[in-house]
Amino acid sequence: MAFTGITRRAGDAVIGVDLAGELSGPDVVTLQTMIFEAIIEGSPDELIVDLGGVVFLGADGHRALVSGYVVAVEYGTTYRVVSARDQVLGTLRANQTSEMLADSRDLGALLLALLSRPAAGPA
Repeated sequence: MAFTGITRRAGDAVIGVDLAGELSGPDVVTLQTMIFEAIIEGSPDELIVDLGGVVFLGADGHRALVSGYVVAVEYGTTYRVVSARDQVLGTLRANQTSEMLADSRDLGALLLALLSRPAAGPA
């Protein structure tokens, strides 16, 4: 099952991206593009990514959400991932990014996510 996404304006300063389906596999590059365009071209003060309709979050989908977080921070946009549940929430928690992605203004959550990452092995 592929994913669907709808980008919507919620006032002058907020853009919402409503997602449904499975965020996994190579097609997730479309999600990353959708998020990047919403931030870069839409210039919102806040981007809200709603995962309420998402039933599965794979590694590619997780990377797309984290990449969106990074771009939002670079552009000064508040980034929030909301409504994750079941397996999706479990994946975010397992990767220790649920709190970080919940609100990009929460620097404590970012630091915790960075400090909780496993140490990199020898290069």
